[in-house]
Amino acid sequence: MLKEVAKIRASLAKAELRLAEVILRQPEAVITMSMVDLKKEADVSDPTILRFCRRLGCSGYPEFKVRLAQGLSPAAPFVHRAIEQGDSVADAVGKILSNSMNAIKRFADDADPVAVEKAADAMIQARAVFLLGLGISETVAFDAEHKLFRLGLHCRTVFDAQRQMVLAPTLRSDEVAVLFSHSGATRTLVNVAMIARENGVTTIGITAPQSHLARHSDIVIPVPRYEHSELYTPLTARLNHFLVINMLVAAIGLKQGRNMPDNLTALDPWLTEKFMD
Repeated sequence: MLKEVAKIRASLAKAELRLAEVILRQPEAVITMSMVDLKKEADVSDPTILRFCRRLGCSGYPEFKVRLAQGLSPAAPFVHRAIEQGDSVADAVGKILSNSMNAIKRFADDADPVAVEKAADAMIQARAVFLLGLGISETVAFDAEHKLFRLGLHCRTVFDAQRQMVLAPTLRSDEVAVLFSHSGATRTLVNVAMIARENGVTTIGITAPQSHLARHSDIVIPVPRYEHSELYTPLTARLNHFLVINMLVAAIGLKQGRNMPDNLTALDPWLTEKFMD
């Protein structure tokens, strides 16, 4: 809710702006305030408070306070249980599953549907989509190509740092470059993003927010680096990147009018020939 208040602040009239400033400055206090208290604190009227709450999709002030309180609940910590010598195979299996579920639960709070939709729109409109990753992110880029190709997008993965640097200046303004990086600090990918943007190419960074790559991307789908997550490569640190690909697939499928947007048709039978018994 605080994010929503901050997002609409620039478009508010003076009275509502005073109200927003009070909420952003002392949200913990606001959830204990009556409407009379808040009215005095922000120097606004009852109708202003009601109008403000409805602008944020709430039926009234009580619902606004409930949603504000829910948003102030601390984020679930990223709990990682290390596999140690002496663990049984059952212990290791349990820890891997637990670590993976913790990563996904944390990402459920941090995922950005607006960024996913912006990226989907850009990819649909592009003449071609180039997917770039290095190291373990290559597997993420390949997974994206495998799925996006079946949605009818003209897409291509580009591996190897040298090839990516050769490609960057040749990209055109009607093309899109999607760059995958867990850290957002991979020098080659950041350089590619910079060169591509100079040529008017739309760059989409699926990467850590506020990272080098994020700062040089037109659209950022943030995938936060949770505490010490570099230690958990390649599984836990990459799970949420694969989830973003599926989000993009669903978004593109919806915009294409597919009945089951997250259900991709199987590859051609000659590629997936199976025994029929």
